[in-house]
Amino acid sequence: MNTSLVERDTQAVRKLRAAAEAGKKGNYRAAVKILGDLICETDAPPEAWLLLGRSFHALKDYSRALAAFNDFIRHRPTAGDGYLFAGRTYLTLGMPYRAVPFLRKALENSPGDSRTKAMLGTAYLKSKNSQAAVHILQEAVEAAPADKRIYRAYLNALLVRGMRLCDMKDYDLGLQMLRFVLENGEEAGMPDNTFLRLALGRAARETGNLEEALEHFTRALKITKDDGAGSGADGKAEGDRRIRWSRASVLIAMGRNAEASKEIEAIRAHDEDVPELPWNSELVDLFVIRSSIESGQWRRAAKSCRDWLRSREDMSIIRMFYAEALRNLSNFKSAHNHLQRGLEKEPGKLELWYADILVSWEGKDYKALKKALKAAQGLNGDPDIINRFSILLKAKTSKDTQGNITLLLNAIRSLGPEPELMNALGEAFLMEGFPEQARRWFEKTIRLKDNHESARLGEITALEALLSLDEAQSAVKNIPTRLGSRYKAYLKRWPDNLSLRRERALFLVRTFEYTEAAAELEKLLVWEPSNPSLRRVLAYTYRKTERYREAAMFLKALLKEKPSDIGLLIEYTGCLERAGAAHYAQAVLEKARDLFASSGDISLALGILNIKQKHTEKAFDCFREAAALNTSDPRPYQWMADVYRKYGNAAGVSRCQKEAERRKKINK
Repeated sequence: MNTSLVERDTQAVRKLRAAAEAGKKGNYRAAVKILGDLICETDAPPEAWLLLGRSFHALKDYSRALAAFNDFIRHRPTAGDGYLFAGRTYLTLGMPYRAVPFLRKALENSPGDSRTKAMLGTAYLKSKNSQAAVHILQEAVEAAPADKRIYRAYLNALLVRGMRLCDMKDYDLGLQMLRFVLENGEEAGMPDNTFLRLALGRAARETGNLEEALEHFTRALKITKDDGAGSGADGKAEGDRRIRWSRASVLIAMGRNAEASKEIEAIRAHDEDVPELPWNSELVDLFVIRSSIESGQWRRAAKSCRDWLRSREDMSIIRMFYAEALRNLSNFKSAHNHLQRGLEKEPGKLELWYADILVSWEGKDYKALKKALKAAQGLNGDPDIINRFSILLKAKTSKDTQGNITLLLNAIRSLGPEPELMNALGEAFLMEGFPEQARRWFEKTIRLKDNHESARLGEITALEALLSLDEAQSAVKNIPTRLGSRYKAYLKRWPDNLSLRRERALFLVRTFEYTEAAAELEKLLVWEPSNPSLRRVLAYTYRKTERYREAAMFLKALLKEKPSDIGLLIEYTGCLERAGAAHYAQAVLEKARDLFASSGDISLALGILNIKQKHTEKAFDCFREAAALNTSDPRPYQWMADVYRKYGNAAGVSRCQKEAERRKKINK
């Protein structure tokens, strides 16, 4: 860090230099300790927060790194470093969308910096904005032509952009970019790889360069074999069957059917499900899509379907495969649209209506669900499917909750334990104010379908409702323990639900589990590093776990935003005293007493601090001052009574206790 920004040779600067030296030696914990002292106990220079953030980042404590960078930015909004390092931390966390605005601001404040451009280009690329990535990385390469890392990042951006252009049917320009990457990759230290060859093979095939496409697919297969990828049970490399299918498709298109047949036989040797058919290019591509669907490779299946629809006949089976892939990617609206296109061609195809029933249900499109059920019924569809989803539709759209409960109970008896029916029953019981019954049905749903998110959320809601009741009134025991475990299990599967993470953090505070509460709040800090309420609660958990210096750092930053908040000031000085900085705490309170001359709370806090420092006379002066400033506050006399008791002054104890009791009565 450039400490020349602070030129005076003060104690603060010496500590800053010591922290920087510790960081250079890799002793980041020592750096954090030094900087913590500096920030808590002095008017630290803004660079302290920047260096603190970098130290936290090096320790992989990314949430507190972001908080520190945020504080530096508040002090130095026109500097580039705070934005740059915050952006870097968000990139490390896999949050490029969050990194982009910080890095753009860093570049705005420090124009022409090649490392900032490179990082911004990487963030754009990971944010799927390949066009912006190519543009900014090209500028970075021009600014630092000898930097191979930047050049490699530029080639990666070109690779992604080339593929994106091919997706947009601009195959010629896309192929140009991909060829450039292949020709220049070695110079940048980018080895020949399967990913690039497959992209080149697809682009070449779409532009009619079949010989080139075959060359790229063949090379991709060799790289895969050499890397040992796709090894079978016998330990021998069998290559990537997907690449073999691509080779077979190109060979058929070239009229080299004998070679294509050999390729398919090689695939069949490791996959008995491959039928013996008179294969053609269309059948090969159709089988590739089907294989992707069966193996749950939803993105690959969706792309293959999209490619098919762009270049081949629009077939309802492709629309159905596409919809299935999109449904599993939670893109329900697009899935429904593809099924509708399929139904335009084959309105009597029951499989398409069944697929639309499922898509409409999962997408909560109850109008479309009603239409699909009516169509399936008109085609004499499976009565169990129609009955089950008709009941679910009624449960979701009818306001007669009691009637829904009866309907769902009867359905479960007749149709058997089906997860969606049981979950709907749990929701109905919850709406009617029966959390115990709701919890039981959500629990049964989860037993049948462990990853049923709605049921897991429902169970948490039911347990929260039960927690508000007297446990003696509930048949469910150990509700806090159960609720705690359910929060934990849910967040393990769905960690990005910030609302529930916040709920869990507050639950842990209420149940005095401060260490875990602090950990959850720190995770939220990544998303809201400047949120004052979050920082306040986090500081509270730090205090409760005796992390006083860390609490003081947050409280001091909050005080800068709310300098007249006396409660915050007293909390801050209390943390300072417990962290071993009593003299600084006293200096802060003395200064505050002059600024807030009418506040008895500050005088009381000074008195308590003086007692702990064994300055009894000063303490009594402060207690008397606090008592005079607030004539109804019993606390000053309670403290004086405690001191008299310690020294065996019975008369003083009696006098002070009487006055404290009198003041308590005034407050009633």
